[in-house]
Amino acid sequence: MEDICSLRLQFLYTEAQQEENRMAHAAGIRDIVQLRQAAEHRNAVMAPIMGAIAHNFICYGYTEDEPAPYLSDRWEFYFWCNDFTNIMYSCGLSGRDYSYFTLTFNERQTVSHRRDLCERLLQFLNTYFKDHPNLHVTVQYSTWYDSKKIEVDAKKIQHLLAGHRHTYGGKEGRFFLENGQLLFRPKYAKRSFHRVDYADILAICWELGLTLDAVDEADQSVSLEPESPKSFLPYEKYGSIHQIQLTVTSYIDGNLAIQMVIWEDGHPEPWASLTVNLDGKRQKDCAFIDTNGDPDFPIWIIRNGLAIPTGVIQCSGFCEYPEYRFRADRLQELDPDGYASYLASQKSGKSA
Repeated sequence: MEDICSLRLQFLYTEAQQEENRMAHAAGIRDIVQLRQAAEHRNAVMAPIMGAIAHNFICYGYTEDEPAPYLSDRWEFYFWCNDFTNIMYSCGLSGRDYSYFTLTFNERQTVSHRRDLCERLLQFLNTYFKDHPNLHVTVQYSTWYDSKKIEVDAKKIQHLLAGHRHTYGGKEGRFFLENGQLLFRPKYAKRSFHRVDYADILAICWELGLTLDAVDEADQSVSLEPESPKSFLPYEKYGSIHQIQLTVTSYIDGNLAIQMVIWEDGHPEPWASLTVNLDGKRQKDCAFIDTNGDPDFPIWIIRNGLAIPTGVIQCSGFCEYPEYRFRADRLQELDPDGYASYLASQKSGKSA
């Protein structure tokens, strides 16, 4: 809903007066005395306008004796203007500077009342100051949102976004639901996610063509998210337990390569590389563990019965990488297609 926030009234020079001021400035004949006189002139021109407004409308802050308590709805405008001591102190001026002032509407009054009040004030200015050469009036608007209705409608439709890939906040990622709240996890983020604003939920749904009518027609019993694989392993990290799927493949020289894929919102996302390829040909089912990526990998591997250390350690840069021999039956169980491809690359000597 559109609302009116305030009115700004200020002194503006006419084009002829602006040209006269430019010529005086170029000639170097403007001094402090003239600047003071100009400020006093602007103030003297605008002060009667505010006085007329205060005489016909209830203005809070204009006089020392306030017409009504601030927290009440019995005043119509909140008056504000600069003080010369803040902007023209070097010229020796003090007191109010009426050359620029604002009249803010009382938010405790209804929107319709503020609109009517704005029309009355503009009509008043048009009646008495229509031909004023220097008066400039600006109406400043604001917008009100029905936050409760936005929340209700967003909660009705947010499940349609669960599982969708989208760019949100300038980042690529995916939406997922958790405890009735739509969240967004950026791509490759392991532990960071963001709550999606209710208004953003509606805007994104409209963008994707997902309307409230679609919610009424949708079969709520149908799951929108694909099933996660049965062969996953829990990995505790960053204070949470993550569901990890291992995918088996091979490096270009045929050595064993194992990738870690995370499943948390019903969809796979790359997590990390469990292995690293170093110099030399490795024995079947053997690979160096990327302890530079995570020093806890060896503990996790042994705990889940995936592999045992061979005792071989190879250095690269400032890091030492231990070699492990993986159990063929476990790799076959966790990724049968990937392991079969790895075995084929072993025989051919090429990458899968």
